Amino acid sequence: MRENRYEREAGYALRYRDTRFLTGTGRRTDRRERAVLRRLLARASWQPGPWLDAPCGAGRMSAELPGPVVQLDRDPAMVRAAPGARPRVCASAQQLPFATDAFAGALCHRLLQHIPTAVERIDILRELARVTRGPIVVSFFDAASLQHLRRGLRNRLGRRRSGRSAVSRAMFARELEAAGLRLLALGSLCRYVSEQTLALCLRQSA
Repeated sequence: MRENRYEREAGYALRYRDTRFLTGTGRRTDRRERAVLRRLLARASWQPGPWLDAPCGAGRMSAELPGPVVQLDRDPAMVRAAPGARPRVCASAQQLPFATDAFAGALCHRLLQHIPTAVERIDILRELARVTRGPIVVSFFDAASLQHLRRGLRNRLGRRRSGRSAVSRAMFARELEAAGLRLLALGSLCRYVSEQTLALCLRQSA
């Protein structure tokens, strides 16, 4: 599992929380991501109960979820940096320490683009399907985007690789199906320009 493949410098989590999406172009990205998440959630229905934010990072998106939230991240510094008093767990999204059907819904945001293989991504998606009885919103990087083409060009020019992976929408739908999920809707920050894409899905048996 490669959720945190690079050792992070001291203070990274606090800087991420306080500056990454509060300054520069990060503000615009934050607004767009929240808007897409809200649109997708408006198309879903769910039963009362807790929601899972995995990975939660520094907790930026937790307040967008429509219920009490349990935050999970593999990085203990990120777990500590999350504000508020929500329940928090330090664990891997590939092995969620929760019972089957524990959550009314789940968010998996800004993780899968760091996971290089379909097998690992499907493992994570399958775990989300196991613990969630309602809607799941998960993000991925869409290969049909200008950002992906630019990164590929930088790689060919010998610049440092970002370690991020993008897949086609069709491939991601197949990965969802392999994990026992069915795709309901997709939302892009800016189709064909931005890689970031959010998918609303449900367990196939739901």
